[in-house]
Amino acid sequence: VISGGTELIRMGGRDINARAYLSRFNFSGADQEKLCGVLSGGERNRLHLAMALKEEGNVLLLDEPTAQLDPLAKKKFIDTVLELNKDFGITIMCVEHNLADIYSKADKVLVLENGKLIYNGSPRKTAESLVKTENPLVYGLPSSVRIYEGCKKDITFETDCPLTVKEGRKWIASLNIKGESYVSQDKHYETGDTAVSVKNVFFRYTKNSANVLENISFDIEKGRITALLGSNGAGKTTLLRLMSGIKKPISGKVKVNGRCAVLPQNPMALLNQISVEEELASAVMDKRNSSVKNMDRKQRIVLVENMLERTGLLRVRKQHPYDLSGGQQQRLAFAKILLYEPDIILLDEPTKGIDPFFCKKMGEWLEELKNMGKTIVIVSHDVEFCALFADKCGLIFDRNIESYTDSHSFFAGNIFFTTDTNRIMSDFFKDCVTCDEAVETIHRCLEDNR
Repeated sequence: VISGGTELIRMGGRDINARAYLSRFNFSGADQEKLCGVLSGGERNRLHLAMALKEEGNVLLLDEPTAQLDPLAKKKFIDTVLELNKDFGITIMCVEHNLADIYSKADKVLVLENGKLIYNGSPRKTAESLVKTENPLVYGLPSSVRIYEGCKKDITFETDCPLTVKEGRKWIASLNIKGESYVSQDKHYETGDTAVSVKNVFFRYTKNSANVLENISFDIEKGRITALLGSNGAGKTTLLRLMSGIKKPISGKVKVNGRCAVLPQNPMALLNQISVEEELASAVMDKRNSSVKNMDRKQRIVLVENMLERTGLLRVRKQHPYDLSGGQQQRLAFAKILLYEPDIILLDEPTKGIDPFFCKKMGEWLEELKNMGKTIVIVSHDVEFCALFADKCGLIFDRNIESYTDSHSFFAGNIFFTTDTNRIMSDFFKDCVTCDEAVETIHRCLEDNR
């Protein structure tokens, strides 16, 4: 990450210490000596951000800069960007789907839809407009906004809509709800058959490098959605590679009961045809695809048409995959692996680059697949998505797995890897981790207090 002898870099017209600068992006100590080739996707993203931010200029354009960052790295990055704006007067323009951390910090919010600018105003005014018009982008607004507006449908509040976790907590406190009596019901988790078994696994990428995983053991249950969370470089993607057979452990055993399909961090790794429809057609015409061997050509074409419609890619069916947006590439790669009808679906950052509305649709799609008996494993930093749709979550930390339990217990008991809803509600309700749960609970309490 730092080449020998490089101790100073030029930034904002002055020299600053390179190591101190990189520490702002969670590169400290041994991390600064890593070879770039062994960095995780999130670590590479942080390094790219650090390189972009050090360039001198009056305007900084950021395209989904936090998409692959863990919660702590994301907050640290946003703080760094705000410092550049405040201390050096640099104008920041950020394109983003995940608005929880950055929305309230913006001076102005512009909303685009079908190539047109539909809103241009302050964060608070824009949020009110999106809610009023029932725009699907509401799903991407901060949790405090969605909880407030969800309650506001039936109840009138005198306070302004909260934009941050702190404002949300203050608003909840103003309702004078006695929360201890209204704790959400405990969710009981029943174990099932094992789809993937990881037993005493050790792994490192080179003979002389440190272990990435060390004596890790856990089982993934069949017909469940399991989410693996953790900081950048913790070993989450490595685990998926071991499950899929792309990599082999240096010791220990990974047993997989069924056919696997993998959606990698880079969806273009799966895309090699000249158009969107050709990508999907190649999957249903693949002789190795046993799920379509008894189908005739017409039936296979229907499969492709249905998949194009469901993924919202009908309008771009003739386009080359390289001409799609990052989110569209992600959807196309996801659709392609599903056409192989795998038993076990391994997804590495599946919501990266995808708009909030399709994220919700994807989660509902995963639930359908789960109900069909499919096993889904998600590696993600999207805690809101995991809280909504995962049955079970585990934290990859210190080369092993911690807090491997049902999703509600995981997010309710975690400090850093938790939802903003839990941060807002935790002093009042001990088990509210999603916006819908918070709205339902507040409604019930206010009704009972009348």
